[in-house]
Amino acid sequence: MFKILKHQLGKYNTVQLINDLTGEYLEVLTDFGAGLNDLQVRDINNQLVSVIDGYRSEDEINNYHNTSFKGSKLSPFPNRIPDGVYEFEGETYQLPITEVGANNNLHALLHNQPFEILDEEESESHAVLKLGYDYKGEEKGYPFTYSLKVTYTFSTRDVSIHTEIENMSNTLIPIGDGWHPYFKFEDLNAVQMKMGSAKRMSSNFGNTLNGHHGFEESRTIDGNTLDDCFQVNDDGDFSIHLKDENAGLAIEIWQHSAEKEYKYFQIYTPASRKTIAIEPVTCMPNAFNTGEGLIKLEPKQVVSMSFGIKYELLNN
Repeated sequence: MFKILKHQLGKYNTVQLINDLTGEYLEVLTDFGAGLNDLQVRDINNQLVSVIDGYRSEDEINNYHNTSFKGSKLSPFPNRIPDGVYEFEGETYQLPITEVGANNNLHALLHNQPFEILDEEESESHAVLKLGYDYKGEEKGYPFTYSLKVTYTFSTRDVSIHTEIENMSNTLIPIGDGWHPYFKFEDLNAVQMKMGSAKRMSSNFGNTLNGHHGFEESRTIDGNTLDDCFQVNDDGDFSIHLKDENAGLAIEIWQHSAEKEYKYFQIYTPASRKTIAIEPVTCMPNAFNTGEGLIKLEPKQVVSMSFGIKYELLNN
């Protein structure tokens, strides 16, 4: 049986989707951007281990969120807009500067907003949590209105996350979408990674931009440093596989890749070498200016996109 429980993380409400048989659970930070905050799974020693690096206290959220964005929902665009300035349909807009040292707007507007619980479902095979947020154009740098719905489904060794966006304005609007989960390991350098066919489009660490990303075959991450954006070459389901021999776990992060869906992804390796952010996104950084992957949504038009996480024990 799967069940849904609510609890507090300081002043913030969270929801756990729980597999009652195994004790494994998915935690969503409903009061703070609908963020993917934890995923506890059984390892080869039958111990519960966290494979998502999220926030464990109210203080962590307050003190570290604006530099880490752990598990965040990135809307109405992911990544950075330099100087917070963009042009759309002949108009120039100024967003607030949230990455002050670099003079950027980073990860847009909804990553810290409270979402409404729209629906819940408990059953023998899965648990479902549906959340919503209606953005009403409050920020003058993004004066458009849209409705955002996020549906989390947790079943045996499987998480799927579905996003739906509807333009509630009476004009065309620019929009993008993404997620920012960090996957947690004792030693990232020892983790093996394999990626599907994709082209490296940008790198904040100066990695070579070409169609050969170096993880076509499974190999250890070692000292590779990434803060890179990739474009998926083919439409359909795209996967990144991570294998952690220490915990005896294999993790697959998948995204459905097509136009107006998660056609891109960002990978970031923090200096701690304990986590790796794998971020499904609909567009390149600064897409509001470059147009690369930008979704232009007509009034009342709806788009949707999905990604998810699968995991299994290596000795199975």
